[in-house]
Amino acid sequence: MKTLNRLKMVAVLVTILAALGIWLMPTDARAQINEFVIGVGAEPDTLDPVGQTTGIIINMMLYTCEPFFWLDPDTNLVPLLATSTESSPDGLTYVVKLRKGVTFHDGTPFNAAAVKWNIDRLLDPKTRVPLRAWVRMFQGCSVVDDYTVKLTLKHPYLAFDQVMSFFLFAPISPSAGKKYGKDIGRHPVGTGPYKFVEWVPGQRIVMERNEDYWAEKPAIKKIVWKIVPEAATREAMLVSGDIDLVYKPSPSSVPALKANPAVTVASLPTWRNVYMAMNCQKGVFKNKLVRQAFNYAVDKKAICKKVLFDLAVPVKGPMSPAMFGYAEGDTQYDYNPEKAKELLKKANFDFSQTIHMATPHGRLLFDKQVSEAIQAYLQAIGVKVELRVQDWPTHIASVLAPLDKTRHEISMLAWCPLMADADLILNGVFTCRTNPPKGLGIAFYCNPELDKLVDRAEIELDKNKRKALLQNASRIVWEGAPWIFLHQEKIVVACMSKYKGLILAPYEMFFTHWMTLAK
Repeated sequence: MKTLNRLKMVAVLVTILAALGIWLMPTDARAQINEFVIGVGAEPDTLDPVGQTTGIIINMMLYTCEPFFWLDPDTNLVPLLATSTESSPDGLTYVVKLRKGVTFHDGTPFNAAAVKWNIDRLLDPKTRVPLRAWVRMFQGCSVVDDYTVKLTLKHPYLAFDQVMSFFLFAPISPSAGKKYGKDIGRHPVGTGPYKFVEWVPGQRIVMERNEDYWAEKPAIKKIVWKIVPEAATREAMLVSGDIDLVYKPSPSSVPALKANPAVTVASLPTWRNVYMAMNCQKGVFKNKLVRQAFNYAVDKKAICKKVLFDLAVPVKGPMSPAMFGYAEGDTQYDYNPEKAKELLKKANFDFSQTIHMATPHGRLLFDKQVSEAIQAYLQAIGVKVELRVQDWPTHIASVLAPLDKTRHEISMLAWCPLMADADLILNGVFTCRTNPPKGLGIAFYCNPELDKLVDRAEIELDKNKRKALLQNASRIVWEGAPWIFLHQEKIVVACMSKYKGLILAPYEMFFTHWMTLAK
């Protein structure tokens, strides 16, 4: 059974580029852009594909490394390093045809042996893979010939064709992997349109165009990711011409940026849910009543309107409504401070203690300001809260520490799946097996009933039955309240108007690959 049609997917990409007014013009037919500077608030912890945890860092990494397929903004699969796949009738094997004539940035050939080396590395228990749960149905890879591999699954998985578009399947050069070992995350060597050049901690990451790229080369010769935690500073640098694009400008600044004729603001609703994860296996948050009380204590609608300037919407379930298997919570946690106090009283909450809250700064839309608002709401019902503001590498390291070493009580984070399926959220952060350090389930939530439903959904081949299982699991999570469920935010970027062709995707990423100078 053919699962992907190459000509159809190429047609999809041509349609996208035509809509952008670019078509497939040769690189030398487009005005060349010598340098393009992107201002971001968070510094990567690693650029190793298998070590990823964070959307904007994955976005950076995908400029140098690329998977089998690209999931375009309309969720079509576009061929990259694979040209076609064919699945067996039982859904347990996928024969993948690889693209010929591709080399890694260090000259190592891209072929079936390289793919097998990468997949063996991905599946090796010794390799740090925070999102291993996303590929747990995957059993192995074997070489059929130089440009064909056979992927084997432990059980059929209805959405496996989309799984092959994940960054986890973006290969690195085996030669570079052996050379750098665990430091490969500081020296990524892929097959993508840009080569990694340098990483100056706290300042910038530089990439140069891959002149030997197998597809049409970008018009931009050099990409500089400038690390600037303060959004206001990024915006000032944009207006002064020191940077060309700002990722996530301050919500309060968006109207002024829109009014500036030299700047274009682009935004798109995403699948990203922002939340405060409560440590369900530590202290007061072991009690579900406390977790539910904290949800009632926070006015999410007011935060979206007054803090985020309507660049986010409150959530009504544990994930985006765009997800297959989404279910709205049976009881909504509408703002009700009296209900919150009642639940805390019922839980015998000790108001003399101090709750320790942590937030990143510069990673999410007004993350620090949103956390300060939550702190104020909790203090308004008598809860003492101490807020710790951290840069992104420090924050992600602290929340991913194992239970016996973590300081985490309640921390801000966000989750955005890379395909529109509830399994990636439920299986990614809510099952017992995803508790740190094994995964990204930083709430340390563990409910055997939920795990059983998720496991059944993973192997269910009837689409309607699978959907019902995922919906039931979603309702369990909502009622269990491991998070303060906050909002679904938009991806917002501000770019100099002299450029055109920027692409935004609902999985909170942007692509400058097809950008050129506006006429």
